[in-house]
Amino acid sequence: MEKKILVVDDNRLSREINCSTLDGAGYKTIMASDGNEGLNLLRSGKIDLIILDLIMPGLDGFGFLSVCKTDPLTKDIPVIVITGRDSPEEVKMVKDLGASECLVKHRMPPVVFLKSVKTALGC
Repeated sequence: MEKKILVVDDNRLSREINCSTLDGAGYKTIMASDGNEGLNLLRSGKIDLIILDLIMPGLDGFGFLSVCKTDPLTKDIPVIVITGRDSPEEVKMVKDLGASECLVKHRMPPVVFLKSVKTALGC
């Protein structure tokens, strides 16, 4: 069965690159440009994995993660956070909020990204 991945990022180019990489690996992707749109899409159908940017206008990645991980319907969906910032405090915070992994954009070749996706999906 095809795995469905929600990519939440306010940067259009980042969304498109991540979705293209995932689509090329055989996953089905849907995109959201902010946390609120992401939550709406998350609640509208079965999602197997979430790829989440942290810094977004409106509902940011921290807020999205907090809502997602406290909702009984979505709390078990794995979340991989992708951020341009690499502060150890932020990495700890997203892990404490329930993220499976936190990857830094400028240190994330596609092979590392796809390995993290497979691991999060249990493949």
